[in-house]
Amino acid sequence: MTKQGSLGIALLAALLAGCARVDCGARAPETSWRQYSFTYSTTIPAQPAGTKRLSVWLPLPLVDPGVQDVADLKVEAPGTTVRQTTEARYGNRMLHAVVLDPSTPATISWSATITRYQDVGQGSLPNQEWYLRANALIPVGGVALDLARELQVDDQTVPVATRAQTVYDDVLAAMAYDKKHDGWGQGSFEHATTVCMGNCTDFHARFIGTMRAARIPSRFTMGIPMTPGAGEYDSYHCWAHWLDGEHWKPVDISEADKIVANDPELAARFFGRLGYDRLALSIGRDITLEPPQQSGPLNYFVFPHAEADGQKVNLSKSDWTFTWSDA
Repeated sequence: MTKQGSLGIALLAALLAGCARVDCGARAPETSWRQYSFTYSTTIPAQPAGTKRLSVWLPLPLVDPGVQDVADLKVEAPGTTVRQTTEARYGNRMLHAVVLDPSTPATISWSATITRYQDVGQGSLPNQEWYLRANALIPVGGVALDLARELQVDDQTVPVATRAQTVYDDVLAAMAYDKKHDGWGQGSFEHATTVCMGNCTDFHARFIGTMRAARIPSRFTMGIPMTPGAGEYDSYHCWAHWLDGEHWKPVDISEADKIVANDPELAARFFGRLGYDRLALSIGRDITLEPPQQSGPLNYFVFPHAEADGQKVNLSKSDWTFTWSDA
C-alpha cells in the first residue's frame, strides 16, 4: 500500500474513533494545554571600529486567544534603547533595539509566560488578502495552478475541507523530509515540486502554493518546537493553516512525514490538529520589519535580524539561545 493510501485509511479510523488522543506529539497528556516560561536571548557581536548605529529586531510571541496566550513579558537590554513595534502586513510584534556605540557585544533578551493550547482551529486571527497572494518563493500561478488543476482542487463546488485534504495528502505522498542536499530550508515551491525533498519550510511552501492557487486562503507560521519539561534550542519549526469558513485549520506535514511509515494513524492527526509543544513567533513570508530594515524583506522571521549602518550583520546559531521550562 502507498504512503498516501495508508494515510487515508488512518484518517478515517481516527475520525470514526473521535480522535480521542489529544496531542500530536510523542506523549498523551492529561490536559489540552501547557504553560511554560520561555526566554529568547541574543548577543550581537561587537561591530568594526567606526560603526555608528546597530539596529536589532527580535520577534515577540504571537498572541492568538485560545491558541497561544502571552503574559508577564519582560525585556532586558542593558545600555540599549528598545521599543516594541508591530509590522503592518501580518501584525507581527517585535522588539527593535538601537545601539549607538556597538563597539562591544550587545545582549538583548525577552522572557514571558506562555500558555499554549492544542490547536484544532479555534484561533481568532483575521483573514487577510495576503493569504491568497504569491510570495517571492511561492507562486500562485504557473506550476502551482497546474498542480491545483491536476489535483482537481480548483473546483469551487467541492467542500474546502475535501480539497485541503487532497493537497495535504499530495504533499505527504510526494515529498521526503531530507536536509542532506542543496537548496533545502528556503521554503521554495519550485524546490518542493522538483527536488521533492526538504524541511518544514519546503513542505509547507508546496502546501500553501497549491492551496492559494485553488483560491483557499493559507498562511505560514514560524516558531520553536519544544520538548516536555525544560529545554534549549537554536533552530526553528514551521507549520501552516488553511481557512475553512471562519476557522483556521492547522497542518504540520513535515512532522507527519517523519512518522507516517511507522504510525500512519498518528501522522493523520497532523491534518487539522496540532499539539501544544511549540511556540508561534511570526506569520508570513517576505516580511518587512518595523521600522523597515534596509537590507530587503526577510524570507521568514524567527531569528534575530541585525543591521550595522544599514548593512546586514551575518549571525549564526551561536549568537542566540531559546530556552524554556514548565511554569
